[in-house]
Amino acid sequence: MRNLAKRPLYRQGKHILLISQPMKDPIKKTLMTVEHHCLDLAYAPIRLYQRGKLNNLTASIEQQGQLVPVIIVAKDQQWVLIDGYLRLKALQRLGEDTIAAEVWECDLAQALLFLLAEHQSRVWEALEEAMLLRELQTQHGLAQGAIAASIGRDRSWVCRRLALIEHMPEFILQAILKGTLSLWAAQRVLAPVARATPEHAEKLLSYLIKNHHSTRELQSFYEHYKRTHHQERSRMINEPGLFFKAQKMLRIEKDTKYLKEGPEGQWQSSLNSITWHLKQLITLAPQVFIQQECHQLLNAFYQAKTNFDLLTEALGGFIDANERNSSSSFGIASERKESPHYQSAS
Repeated sequence: MRNLAKRPLYRQGKHILLISQPMKDPIKKTLMTVEHHCLDLAYAPIRLYQRGKLNNLTASIEQQGQLVPVIIVAKDQQWVLIDGYLRLKALQRLGEDTIAAEVWECDLAQALLFLLAEHQSRVWEALEEAMLLRELQTQHGLAQGAIAASIGRDRSWVCRRLALIEHMPEFILQAILKGTLSLWAAQRVLAPVARATPEHAEKLLSYLIKNHHSTRELQSFYEHYKRTHHQERSRMINEPGLFFKAQKMLRIEKDTKYLKEGPEGQWQSSLNSITWHLKQLITLAPQVFIQQECHQLLNAFYQAKTNFDLLTEALGGFIDANERNSSSSFGIASERKESPHYQSAS
C-alpha cells in the first residue's frame, strides 16, 4: 500500500456540532477512519462520473493526502457513503484501503437534506442535485414543498431541478452519470428521440458512447431526423456514421465555395436568398392581411424595412466614397501626364 505521509490524521471521538438554519435538529459529527469494504455504496448509481475531475483529484491526494473527509451514515451495521464517491475512487487508484470519513449521526433522509442545504465540500452539478431530490421523493416519501423548506430553497428551484430528469429514460440517465454522454446531448437529442421511438434512442446512444461528435453535429443530426420520413430515420439510426461523414463533406464543400467566391460570392448568395423570400412574402400578403388585427405582422415588416433602409444608406455611402476615390485617382493621373517630368520621361 502506498504511504501517503502528508495525509492528515483524524482522531476518532472528536465531535463537531453544527446547526443548520433550515434543518430543525443539529447533526452530531464524528471523524474516523473506515476501511473501504465496510462502505455501502448505495448512492453510486446517482453520482456523476467525471474522468477529468477524478484524474485531478487523484493527483492532488497523491501529493497532499486526503484533505476533505467523505460523509457516511450508519445503517444496518454498515456505513452508507453519502458523499465522497470520487475521493473513494481516487484513493482506490492509489492503492489505499482506508478512507478518512465524517460520521453523521442521523438517518439517510436527514443526511441528504443537510447535504443539499449546507455542505460546501464541492460544487454540485445540477443533474446530481436532481437525482438526490428524486431520491428524497421516491425513496423517502418527501413532497417538493417539504424538501424546499428543509434545504432553504424555493419550491420553483426544486421543480426546475426535477424537470431535468422528469421525462428522461433511465438508460440515458445512467449514461450521463457514467460520463459517457453529455447532459446537452441527452436533453436536446436523445430524450426527444426516446419519447417518440425508444429503440432508436438506444441504438443512437450505443453509437455516441463509442464516437464523439460536437453539439453542432448532433443538432444537425436531430434536425434532419425530425424532418425525414420513417424509412430515412431508420437508415440514419442504423448507420449514423454515414450521416455525419456526409454532413462533414457538405461543410467542406460549402467552406471551399465561400473561400473561392470570397465575400462577393456571399453577398450575391445572401441577396438571392432575400429575393426569394421577398417573392414568397408578396404571394402571402393577400392571404395574411385579410384579417383586421395585423399590427404585430406590420411591426415585423417595418423592422425589416428599417434594416433594408439602413443597408441602402450604407451602400449610398460606399458608392459615394468609391466615386470620390475614382475621381481623385483620375485627377492625379491627369496631373502626372501634364507634368514636364512625365512628358520627358515618356
